[in-house]
Amino acid sequence: MFLGFPLLGLVLSNYVDLQAYKKYFLWAFLLFTTHNLLFYLGFSLKGDYPDYLIFSLEYLYLSLTIYRLYKVRNLTSKILRGIGTTILILGFLQGVVGILLFIVVSQDYETDQIYTFVSDNKDYQTRRYSFGFATLDDTRHTFETYRRYKYLPFEKLINKTDLFALKSGLNFGDGSFRVAMTNRNKKQILEFSSSEGKTHTVTVD
Repeated sequence: MFLGFPLLGLVLSNYVDLQAYKKYFLWAFLLFTTHNLLFYLGFSLKGDYPDYLIFSLEYLYLSLTIYRLYKVRNLTSKILRGIGTTILILGFLQGVVGILLFIVVSQDYETDQIYTFVSDNKDYQTRRYSFGFATLDDTRHTFETYRRYKYLPFEKLINKTDLFALKSGLNFGDGSFRVAMTNRNKKQILEFSSSEGKTHTVTVD
């Protein structure tokens, strides 16, 4: 995305009259703005990849918008395209680093375990992302828990918890490891437990 889309945007801007698609740029802006606002509030499309795809397309949209600004000659456009070009350059550098460290960086974005459960007739899903490397003393497991809505393609992030294999004492490789939601004193409690009886609980806001 960081490497390819700025180049693709540059090619399209040279061979396609982007100004003729001004109406579609407006609709795309409204779509991306709405998606970003909902994402900021914790709502997203079910699963990881639909949102990854939308953010990728948004980066292509940003690239095309910046190239369009180079054809507009006023002070505001110069300032905006200067800021935008800086973002693209930084993104390109990040993409270069990402290629070199792809295996390490991608761990935070790829789910390695999914736990689905029901509490009070509500559907929940917890996705685990593990980050570990040969030179690290411990492995970090990030658990993101979502409230999922029946018949709708949306979910809401309700909790994000980082647990370390050595510090927590939990056996993350246990086939009986589970995640559950309980209610105690009118509070929602997220519970992580392995078969040895070790448990870690978190209060859901």
